Amino acid sequence: MHIARQREDFHYKTADKLVRENDLIAVENLNIRGLARNTKLSKSIYDVAWGAFIIKLNAVAAVRGVHIIKVNPDNTSQNCSNCGHKVTKNLSVRTHSCSKCGTVLDRDQNAAINILNKALNEVGIILSACGGLDVNQPVFAQRCVSTRKKLLCLRSSRYNL
Repeated sequence: MHIARQREDFHYKTADKLVRENDLIAVENLNIRGLARNTKLSKSIYDVAWGAFIIKLNAVAAVRGVHIIKVNPDNTSQNCSNCGHKVTKNLSVRTHSCSKCGTVLDRDQNAAINILNKALNEVGIILSACGGLDVNQPVFAQRCVSTRKKLLCLRSSRYNL
C-alpha cells in the first residue's frame, strides 16, 4: 500500500504542477489496455499507472479551468513535425530524420510537436511560419498565447509521469 500512496501523491503533485504552469495540455488518446497487451511493455505501463495519472490530471485541470485536449496518436511519431512528410521507422529508431525537409529531432520530441499541433488545430489555433495567429480562435486559446504560458504536450508513459 505504501508504494501505491506514493504513486498517487506523485500523480497529484505532478498534475498540479502541470496545470498551474499551462493553459492547455495536449495528451495522446491512448488505448492503454491495448498497449498493455504487449508483454514486453505491460509491466512498465501498469507500474506507471498512466491511465490513473490522466484521470487525476483531468480532475485537477477541471477545478482550475485548464483545457486538456486528447488527440488521436496515429502517425505522431511517423509524420515530420516540420513538413508533414511521413517517415516510416521502427520503434527501435529513436531519431526522426526527414528526407524531404532535412529536419532531425528526437523521435519523442517530433511526436510531442505533432500532438501539440493536432491539439492546437482542434481548438482552432493556426500558427503561421512567422508565429502569427489565426483570428478565428477560441477565447481560451487567445489567453493561452497572450499570457505567454507554455503549451505542454505529454507524450507517453516512458517519461514516468
